[in-house]
Amino acid sequence: METAKICKYCAKKLTGRTDKKFCNSYCRSTYHNDLLGNKTNYMRQINYLLQKNRRILATVFATTENRKAVPVNLLYLKGFSAMHYTHQLKTSKAHHYIYCYDYGYKMVGKSHVLIVQERN
Repeated sequence: METAKICKYCAKKLTGRTDKKFCNSYCRSTYHNDLLGNKTNYMRQINYLLQKNRRILATVFATTENRKAVPVNLLYLKGFSAMHYTHQLKTSKAHHYIYCYDYGYKMVGKSHVLIVQERN
């Protein structure tokens, strides 16, 4: 005797294909969102902050004349988070750059930053 298969999400009886696991697409997507939601939500939040930092650096970089150093407070006023970056680079001249994808910055003194764009 074969046991009736039930939906993994709502426990309704399944009809149709023998390998069916969910009764509809809502149950399938909700099941997977519940299963992976907390893990991917954290990554989604971090990616949002990284993209926001990159957008801020790109905007300030585009509006700065002659690539001069700008006050670091300008970045913070726009919502920049210094804790979130993709990578760091130390040059042979002992300069330390912090990057958000292709835009980076280095401290100039205590209150200014020089923003740079990495070229591929």
